[in-house]
Amino acid sequence: MEVIAVGTAAIDVVHEVAAYPEEDTKARSLATRKCRGGNAATAMVVCSQLGGRCRWLSTSMDPAKDSDAAFIHADLASFNVDCSLAVIETEGSMPVSYILSSRATGSRTIVHSRTITELDVESFKKQVERYLTDISQDMNAPVWFHFEGRNMETVRQMMLHLRENVPQAKISVEIEFPRYPWTLAKTLASLADFVFMSKDYLRDNINIGSAQEFFEMIRNQQWDEDWNQWVKAFICPWGSEGVYYLEMSGTAMHHIPAAQLDRVVESNGAGDSFIGASLAGLSRGNVPLELVIKTACDVATVKCSQHGFKLPDEMILKWQQDLQLENSGEIDDQVLDSRITDTEQTPHSVTSEVEVELELVSQTDEGSGHLFAVPLLSALVEDDDGDIVVPRKQARKRMKSEQHVDSGDEAANKVNTTKTNNLRSTDAVFVLEARSRTTWDTAGTQLWRAALLLAEYIYNSPELFAGQTVLELGCGIGFTSIVASRMSRCVYGTDCDESALRLATRNAKRNSHGDLRFRLLDWNNGNAISTIGATPSSTYGWTPSDQAELESLTTIIASDVFYDDSTTILFLRALRRLMVQYNRAKAYVSLERRSVFSAVAMRVVSLGYDAFQDHICSHEPSTCHMRICENQIRCRACSAATTGNKEEEFLRFVVHDIVINDFPQRFKYDRLSSLMLWVIDAVVIP
Repeated sequence: MEVIAVGTAAIDVVHEVAAYPEEDTKARSLATRKCRGGNAATAMVVCSQLGGRCRWLSTSMDPAKDSDAAFIHADLASFNVDCSLAVIETEGSMPVSYILSSRATGSRTIVHSRTITELDVESFKKQVERYLTDISQDMNAPVWFHFEGRNMETVRQMMLHLRENVPQAKISVEIEFPRYPWTLAKTLASLADFVFMSKDYLRDNINIGSAQEFFEMIRNQQWDEDWNQWVKAFICPWGSEGVYYLEMSGTAMHHIPAAQLDRVVESNGAGDSFIGASLAGLSRGNVPLELVIKTACDVATVKCSQHGFKLPDEMILKWQQDLQLENSGEIDDQVLDSRITDTEQTPHSVTSEVEVELELVSQTDEGSGHLFAVPLLSALVEDDDGDIVVPRKQARKRMKSEQHVDSGDEAANKVNTTKTNNLRSTDAVFVLEARSRTTWDTAGTQLWRAALLLAEYIYNSPELFAGQTVLELGCGIGFTSIVASRMSRCVYGTDCDESALRLATRNAKRNSHGDLRFRLLDWNNGNAISTIGATPSSTYGWTPSDQAELESLTTIIASDVFYDDSTTILFLRALRRLMVQYNRAKAYVSLERRSVFSAVAMRVVSLGYDAFQDHICSHEPSTCHMRICENQIRCRACSAATTGNKEEEFLRFVVHDIVINDFPQRFKYDRLSSLMLWVIDAVVIP
């Protein structure tokens, strides 16, 4: 059936900036573009590309006389969205949105302006009658109306008109704008077949903290509305958790997990893309709601990875095939299951992008990775007058070439800095093997920017690492462990992925290093830390001599270990156990803050980073903190706010930022503003 969207079409003027500027400052625009925007119009553009027959209904200036209106109408026409129902106004101007888009986070801030008259009820009635009599020429033709949910009293009257005069119409509405009270919004929801509920609206207007709570209140008739007369389903995007939905024909709440992106390019219009894709599926007739929402999440995720709303042709074909079920008769459950789980069965691949910034030397003999040359740049030194001092080149003392790597047999632990693949590293050039693209679960076999940042900090802070015993959590290819071993007395590089440890061992053989040992350590195993010193159970198992060595552990390092919230919590639990067991240890952690679009959350969140921030103790030390030992404190405020009694559930840390511009860059890579570095000084004890 045809889909008619009632709502805004606007001009979007987008300015891309490196990062959000502070108030009362100037910022250079890295790119500026003019494009068509607006919730309803954008939804129709996406819906049309997925095979929907779409129309836009709202007020508009005359495109023959107004350049902005002409621009909007031409853009919609290029996507086969019909504009013939637009009500032409003679006064005002087309809505304009000025959008500041941050390249650092992918998020955006919008300033909206409009002077054109809003669509009124009488104009809407006339256009509906015109559509049924003159355009479709069938008063009983099935049709789908989608409403933005702005000007709610007006929209309520429009929806009532459809229910009373166009009974065959299907209706959907989005409840998003917080300025309208729930007493009015719930009447709109009760008149719709499908309701898109904003998480922020529920939290800010009804004080509801979860989709489950909202659905329970719907089921319990909390608001005395007849939800069963029209409503087929409530659909609730819920931030980083993904999308929850409730079909009124059943009792169970359903959940579609959030999709992840390596990097968000542009989040503007992602929510509208989700709704447009949903309408493309819903308007077909009998496509299962689960498949519709999964497809819509996929579409919205792809939108966030690109500028504009022209979807990739190859993906359009796939999505159209996924949604082509309306004329297939009995649906084959096996085919349906394969379509629903297709994205779950195909691992999501990721790339660190560092490979394009480094010199690619060759492919490894193993064929699964590449060798990269990573030169150590000379640090610039200034004299008292600010002039650069160029030191005389001197022969550098080479590091020990035979040290502990792997584990088990002490003799087998000895490795040499050797010639590998006809390449030889030097103290000033690292030769590193790394994979260029992996799935999330093997991402540690790539080289990441945060590892380069942490290695730079180690190089620039020899006084912090000299003579220390260091343990790296999530060492991956072993780069930062190798660097740390050049400065420290002994370094343990740990990881839960044995393939990463094998790769790290090969890298250790290629590069000069100090006392370096690679060991298996699984954060998910609550006993993994306490069993240090047990009999080795694998090539990289812990040896009895490790226990004595770790008694002097003072420094923990980790880079880019925050991939999602659950991994972050596992890391923090492991870090807490280490800091409690070794009460002189502090941690240095680097991270590239990555944005994740969570299936039409209407905004961008940073998985992992946000969870880490939630576990930082920010209370005033002078009034709240009492030092227990070198790396442990007791915080009155944290203890008062915590209900649990288990120490393992008490995850609070005292953290300080390290300003990365305060030390020179020592490797050639893009030092993004999203790179961060912290020192974790203490763990909070309940």
